[in-house]
Amino acid sequence: MSAPDWAALRSEFPTLARWTYLDCARKTIPPRCQEQAMQEYTRDVYENAGADAWSASNVAETRAAMAELLGAKPSEIAFTKNTTEGLNVAAHGFDLRPGDNVVLTDLEHVANVWVWKHWEAKGVELRYARNREGRLPLDAFLEQMDDRTRVVSTAYVTYGNGYRVNLPELGRACRSRGVRLVVDGVQGIGILAGRLDALGADVIACGGHKGLLGLTGSGIVYCREDLVNALRTDFVREPAAEPAASAHVVSQFDYMRTAHRFEGGNPNFLAIRVLQKGAEFLRGIGLDRIESRVRELTTTCLGMLKAAGLDSQTPDVWEERAHIVNVLVPDAARLMDRLREKHAVVTNVKDGALRLSMSFYNDEHDLERGVRAIRQELGR
Repeated sequence: MSAPDWAALRSEFPTLARWTYLDCARKTIPPRCQEQAMQEYTRDVYENAGADAWSASNVAETRAAMAELLGAKPSEIAFTKNTTEGLNVAAHGFDLRPGDNVVLTDLEHVANVWVWKHWEAKGVELRYARNREGRLPLDAFLEQMDDRTRVVSTAYVTYGNGYRVNLPELGRACRSRGVRLVVDGVQGIGILAGRLDALGADVIACGGHKGLLGLTGSGIVYCREDLVNALRTDFVREPAAEPAASAHVVSQFDYMRTAHRFEGGNPNFLAIRVLQKGAEFLRGIGLDRIESRVRELTTTCLGMLKAAGLDSQTPDVWEERAHIVNVLVPDAARLMDRLREKHAVVTNVKDGALRLSMSFYNDEHDLERGVRAIRQELGR
């Protein structure tokens, strides 16, 4: 198959006509298909009183589209508001007892710490795998695990320096010990090509507003099929006594023996429609090609930074990174503001470092403009 026309795909993102956008790890910029989805939704409400816009069949179709794109069964996908809500499903879902422990990491986004804190008042210990110079190898997790470890929860890709955890390896270690693995997947899903059902995780939460090209306030949670009925929380329904195969088509309020039971009330019909268009767009490109393109761009970016005498904590080895490259600079917050105001270069700051993040819609010229602006502001 021929390589994608990256320049043509870039034209689907109008923001790039005016901005050098290197901040997709915070929010995606909208492709034209997102605008199309919103227009279709509004037009149907105006003209047909929401016959299609509020259709449960569309929700089911989007569930199937997301499952096909990401490598899972539709029954393993539930729609959420964001990554935090998906992590909350897991953080309230296991039957933990006093003396048990949950292993997190010291590179987590605060959301994947907050959701677990309630267990401390119930006698469950929270432990933290300690990073090794910005990396989280398997040993960092194993040294915190013992026979009372019940859950390990980690980011797929860390939000700061962009380190990618080896989830299949960690998943095998967890399974061999009877430990559940919960993953904050928002910085990897839609960027990396690995199938959800091959990552070794029990639960993976992902907001829709980054790699999935969706709106803020949307997301998914993947729950391994044979675990769906085992999760218990105060805010989801008990599974139905008998599965009803058509329930998710007939009504979004039917709870069944699928991940759909983690959804309560009306879904965000507009955001789900946008996710469906995004899934179709991404599937047309191919996640394997997207990953390959991001690999090229991040490799180029790291090379440019090195040539400019700028240091990064992001690993050189592709298998240990994804789309994030950080840059160690003085007064990173001030530099971020100046890049935006003076050069129309959008970046971010995390953990005191400037963070550049790129997707398939970026190109080498974006990287040249970004690094040139950084050098200019630093007087290099």
